[in-house]
Amino acid sequence: MTQEAKRQRRRRDAERMKAKARRIRPDQPTGFWRADYLAVCSCAMCGNPRHVWKAGRLTRQERKAGLQESDES
Repeated sequence: MTQEAKRQRRRRDAERMKAKARRIRPDQPTGFWRADYLAVCSCAMCGNPRHVWKAGRLTRQERKAGLQESDES
Protein backbone atom coordinates (compact mmCIF):
# COMPACT_ATOMS: atom_id res chain seq x y z
CA MET A 1 0.00 0.00 0.00
CA THR A 2 1.40 3.39 -0.89
CA GLN A 3 1.63 6.27 1.53
CA GLU A 4 -1.21 8.08 -0.22
CA ALA A 5 -3.48 5.03 0.01
CA LYS A 6 -2.75 4.68 3.73
CA ARG A 7 -3.55 8.33 4.32
CA GLN A 8 -6.72 8.04 2.28
CA ARG A 9 -7.78 4.99 4.31
CA ARG A 10 -7.14 6.78 7.63
CA ARG A 11 -9.19 9.78 6.51
CA ARG A 12 -12.04 7.59 5.27
CA ASP A 13 -12.07 5.65 8.55
CA ALA A 14 -12.03 8.88 10.55
CA GLU A 15 -15.03 10.22 8.64
CA ARG A 16 -16.88 6.93 9.13
CA MET A 17 -16.23 6.98 12.87
CA LYS A 18 -17.28 10.64 13.14
CA ALA A 19 -20.55 9.84 11.36
CA LYS A 20 -21.20 6.98 13.78
CA ALA A 21 -20.45 9.26 16.73
CA ARG A 22 -22.99 11.77 15.39
CA ARG A 23 -25.60 8.97 15.16
CA ILE A 24 -24.87 7.78 18.70
CA ARG A 25 -25.04 11.25 20.24
CA PRO A 26 -27.36 13.40 18.08
CA ASP A 27 -27.98 15.75 21.03
CA GLN A 28 -24.38 16.97 20.96
CA PRO A 29 -23.53 19.15 17.96
CA THR A 30 -19.83 18.48 18.50
CA GLY A 31 -20.36 14.81 19.31
CA PHE A 32 -17.81 13.80 16.70
CA TRP A 33 -15.07 14.27 19.31
CA ARG A 34 -16.14 10.84 20.58
CA ALA A 35 -15.04 9.28 17.30
CA ASP A 36 -11.78 8.05 18.83
CA TYR A 37 -13.60 6.04 21.49
CA LEU A 38 -17.05 5.01 20.33
CA ALA A 39 -17.94 2.88 23.33
CA VAL A 40 -21.01 4.49 24.88
CA CYS A 41 -20.28 3.07 28.29
CA SER A 42 -17.84 0.77 30.03
CA CYS A 43 -20.18 -1.37 32.09
CA ALA A 44 -19.71 -5.12 32.44
CA MET A 45 -22.21 -5.80 29.64
CA CYS A 46 -20.62 -3.45 27.09
CA GLY A 47 -16.97 -3.64 28.10
CA ASN A 48 -14.24 -6.14 27.42
CA PRO A 49 -14.92 -9.17 29.66
CA ARG A 50 -11.21 -9.82 30.18
CA HIS A 51 -10.87 -6.31 31.56
CA VAL A 52 -13.98 -6.46 33.73
CA TRP A 53 -13.49 -9.99 35.10
CA LYS A 54 -9.75 -10.40 35.50
CA ALA A 55 -9.99 -13.81 37.16
CA GLY A 56 -9.20 -15.57 33.87
CA ARG A 57 -12.79 -16.33 32.96
CA LEU A 58 -13.45 -17.22 29.35
CA THR A 59 -15.71 -15.20 27.10
CA ARG A 60 -19.00 -16.62 25.89
CA GLN A 61 -17.52 -17.28 22.46
CA GLU A 62 -14.55 -19.14 23.95
CA ARG A 63 -16.80 -21.27 26.16
CA LYS A 64 -19.00 -22.11 23.18
CA ALA A 65 -15.96 -23.12 21.10
CA GLY A 66 -14.72 -25.30 23.96
CA LEU A 67 -18.08 -27.07 24.17
CA GLN A 68 -18.05 -27.74 20.42
CA GLU A 69 -14.54 -29.16 20.63
CA SER A 70 -15.47 -31.46 23.50
CA ASP A 71 -18.58 -32.67 21.64
CA GLU A 72 -16.55 -33.52 18.54
CA SER A 73 -14.02 -35.67 20.39
